[in-house]
Amino acid sequence: MIIQFFKKVFVLCLLLVLSLYALSYMVDAGLRKSRNDYFASWNDLYSSKMNADLLMMGSSRAAFHVSPKIIDSTLSLNSYNLGLSAWHFDMQYARFKMYLQHNRKPKYIIQNVDVYGFSKRADVADYQQFLPYIQDTILQETIRGHKGEFDVYQRNIPLLKYRNLQNLAFEGFFTFLNYPNLYDSTANYKGYRGNNYAWNQDFERFKKRFPKGAKYTFNKEVKRQFKEFLAFCQRENIKVFLVYAPEYFEVQPYYKNKAELINLCTESAKKYHCHFLDYSKDSLCYNRQYFYNSQHLNKRGAELYSKDLGKKVKLLL
Repeated sequence: MIIQFFKKVFVLCLLLVLSLYALSYMVDAGLRKSRNDYFASWNDLYSSKMNADLLMMGSSRAAFHVSPKIIDSTLSLNSYNLGLSAWHFDMQYARFKMYLQHNRKPKYIIQNVDVYGFSKRADVADYQQFLPYIQDTILQETIRGHKGEFDVYQRNIPLLKYRNLQNLAFEGFFTFLNYPNLYDSTANYKGYRGNNYAWNQDFERFKKRFPKGAKYTFNKEVKRQFKEFLAFCQRENIKVFLVYAPEYFEVQPYYKNKAELINLCTESAKKYHCHFLDYSKDSLCYNRQYFYNSQHLNKRGAELYSKDLGKKVKLLL
């Protein structure tokens, strides 16, 4: 009787574990089909739907600034915006390597550069976007050492990574079952989102936080990755355009490492035979109506910038 009891307990536990793994698979698979803002671009990447002639890369100053629709119409090619908000060059480079695993290599890259882009984040920003893909070894390596990185339990115990995100788990489950129109689709177009925001108080808060200006440390490993990226593109005949996007002119004196960044980009352009386009003195920078904070253009400004950038790139192709 005791043996039979433990057999039944074992079978029930086994069925429970298998059910949890099956449910975890369904949630992950469903989110890999999702079109919400967290996952749409990642899913295009992993499902080999990008295959771009031209990639736009960088932080939010790429994701919110460069319109693929305008670039495509100007250059008569297929582009995709791989910009990743809140992340620096190490994750941007990792995303590029993941792109290459699932898509054909691009002919051209517009790489946005920033004064803070060569430092290293302490935490995993917007970690929800990575949940369906945390088994990816490139992703694991890139976020290793960051606060909030995915540990061995989150990677291997079914559904544990969704313990505080039941809404995403439900979305994945119902998307897997192909429930139509249950969840909103992304407002992004090929990775780009123009923001119709009014000027906010971000710049005032920045000035109070850094009254004497801010100096962002260049991480040696991130700089090495940047040069490795440019060397790879040179070997593979991928033409790179390094771009410093427009920023509101009043913020510029606050960046104490701006000259260091400009020197790095100028020297890199010479060494790796790419181009460097610096928009920090562009007329857009002097008109607040085109910005919603000191670092980010609103949709109107972004589309003007995209048109001008497309024209400049066209002359250099």
